[in-house]
Amino acid sequence: MELKRILVAINSPNGRDAAFERALALAKASAAELYLLHAVPVNQRFSFRAAERLERMGDMRARAEDAGVRVQTVEQHGDPAEIIELHAGARAVDLIVMGGEVRRGWRRRDRSLVAERVLRRTRVPTLVVPSAVSDSPAAFRNVLVALDLSPASKDVLEGAVGLTADEAVRLTAMHAVNEVEAAAAVQSAGWWVVPEPRPNVLADARHSLEAAVSAVPARINTYVQVSTGPAAPMILEHADDLDADLLVVGRNRGFKMLGSTALRVLLRNDRALLVIPSVADRRVERQRAA
Repeated sequence: MELKRILVAINSPNGRDAAFERALALAKASAAELYLLHAVPVNQRFSFRAAERLERMGDMRARAEDAGVRVQTVEQHGDPAEIIELHAGARAVDLIVMGGEVRRGWRRRDRSLVAERVLRRTRVPTLVVPSAVSDSPAAFRNVLVALDLSPASKDVLEGAVGLTADEAVRLTAMHAVNEVEAAAAVQSAGWWVVPEPRPNVLADARHSLEAAVSAVPARINTYVQVSTGPAAPMILEHADDLDADLLVVGRNRGFKMLGSTALRVLLRNDRALLVIPSVADRRVERQRAA
């Protein structure tokens, strides 16, 4: 993932902001331009605490300039998710960095997380940094990448390596095999006709993962993990087991309410999460920005 312009959505005009700290570190490392965007919610007066907000944005600009990073700052009044998507498309950014808050349970119909709504709308890779994460951007040194082994997996893995190649010490690629699919393979009718004709689902998945990570630079230690069960719970379980600093998942065009692994992980995750849309979606975004 080549970073030339990074949009960071500022959560709060007060105190430090973990998303800004991470975006600043990435911009400095990649010589990218930083685009600071603060969306004032539509249900809040634009003038409310405007002086504090401007001072905070000014401080962030100064810190970026002191770090040698090119920077722009923008404020806009309206729906935050819509504003973030609008500016990401208009500025042809390569990455969105924003805050997020973990939500437990399923009582979520009254309102939607801004991060969730952005992921539903944008075709730009998005890094969600939970507010609970330290605002001092420690390096991503332990990365878990979930691959579905579709052709899009190559882009997900490349995106993870591109974002963390100078930092990651350990990268684990994982795949969750659907238990029903695995059982169907074992119980295939062909098994009764020819000895051992059924595919070894888990072994095949492991071989595919090993082939995928063979392209990762040698300076990164790579591991593979295959599990059986629903993808999202398995991703979260392995993240806990590994104490991962960063989770990386893909997002296909069918990003539906209950059908998306990326969405399920987002709603239950309390670690940094990079969501990479499909290449088809990103081509559409570039065409719109052109």
